[in-house]
Amino acid sequence: MLRIGAAWLSTVALLLWWFLATLSPADSRPLPSPLEVWQAGAQLVEQGMLLPSIGVSLARVLGGLALGLALAVPAGLVAGASRLGLTLIDKPIHMMRAIPFPALAPLFIVWFGIDETMKIALIAVGVFGLIYVNLRDGVRGVDPHLLELAQAYRLDRGTVLWRILFRGALPNFMTGLRFALTVAWIALVTCETVNSSIGLGYILSRSQQFSRTDQMVLCVVLYAALGLASEALVGVLERAVTPWKQSRA
Repeated sequence: MLRIGAAWLSTVALLLWWFLATLSPADSRPLPSPLEVWQAGAQLVEQGMLLPSIGVSLARVLGGLALGLALAVPAGLVAGASRLGLTLIDKPIHMMRAIPFPALAPLFIVWFGIDETMKIALIAVGVFGLIYVNLRDGVRGVDPHLLELAQAYRLDRGTVLWRILFRGALPNFMTGLRFALTVAWIALVTCETVNSSIGLGYILSRSQQFSRTDQMVLCVVLYAALGLASEALVGVLERAVTPWKQSRA
């Protein structure tokens, strides 16, 4: 309990600074107070906009994450386990990673239109590279003696990939997943500014147009909270799938 309290000290200090910094009259400060941000959130809830927007944004992030994982996991396994696979796919993927994914938005609009497909695809691009690189390096770092043992027991290739290589690369995979979730929330802001009528990015864009700093800060706080919740969920998942790592700690 003491460790949990200590972990939140910096966050509590930041919130306290925010409260003290906004004690002056509203017309003399650029930052809204916590109460004003709370009231802005309550107003958006009454309008029926905030909760559906959070749900839609979550669905977009999860959809992009699922698509990115579906593409990155096989690619990372193949590139990590095979020299031929590494030669064929590694350089094109690195070239794609070098392109800022917001720069792909106009091209994706031409390819996929301006509906949900474009948004999920853009998030998937941001997710893909981080999962791929971490999983590839994790597979290449698996103890070669395990592969020799698998060869001695004549295990089939599928068993070697999933039971030895992927399992051995799980710590690296979880690290990539942490970074990928962060990038997914960043990509969400970009894609929700395109033909969106709902979502946190839409609320943020609209609040900028009408100079509603209380709603802007509300969106920032919600992004931070959702990012923190994502990190906590990944931590729970990591403890579940890598129990040996926790026992060593």
